[in-house]
Amino acid sequence: MRSSLPPHLHPARWHSFLLGWALAGCCLGLVVACDSAPTALEPSAPAPESSTASSTEPPPPPPPPDTAFLALLTPDQTAQIRELGLPLVLPTAIPDGFGVAQILTRPDERFGGYQILYRDRRDRCFLIEFTMGGIGGTPATENRLPLDPPILTDDTVSYGLNYGPYSDPALREEFPDPSLLSDWLPVDAGFVRLAGAALINNTLAPTVPCSNVAVDEAVVIIDSLAVITDEIQGDGVVE
Repeated sequence: MRSSLPPHLHPARWHSFLLGWALAGCCLGLVVACDSAPTALEPSAPAPESSTASSTEPPPPPPPPDTAFLALLTPDQTAQIRELGLPLVLPTAIPDGFGVAQILTRPDERFGGYQILYRDRRDRCFLIEFTMGGIGGTPATENRLPLDPPILTDDTVSYGLNYGPYSDPALREEFPDPSLLSDWLPVDAGFVRLAGAALINNTLAPTVPCSNVAVDEAVVIIDSLAVITDEIQGDGVVE
């Protein structure tokens, strides 16, 4: 019987042909197996962290600095004024570098009030005063600027910031330092004003006398005065 293989593939050649394919397939398998294995020179990837690993709690934030409190008053200082049962009237715009140097309170059913002294490292100062009543007139000075802060409850009267030497010769001789003093401004349940270095040095007698803030700074402070509600306990940030 004649073989059905093509003439160029006799049994001996066909056997060699199959053997060659078998060897080639074996080598190909070895190559694939070698490529799939990691080499000794490449470090293996680190194992992923377990999702159940305990994480440490972040440390609590530090307490806020004094300058973070409303009008630079700490909550304890705010509570000291609130104990009087009077409206809390504070400046909400204070020049950089100032801090609260002293707080004085005066409990009284008719003339109760408080004073907050602000001072900086250059010994500049200003005083915010609140009183229920018993106010008098403000001595005239050589200079005066009109004031119209939003806190006013009576806009039918003209109010101003008085500064410079006193107009009265006798007062000027007795108090030669230039004055910086606003009129008493009517607010809810009382009156408020800003006082400068002359009044502070003569009435509070600080160990180191202080000097005035600039007139334009004083106007900004007065314009920023606000009645602080009970919901704010002295931990608001000064803008």
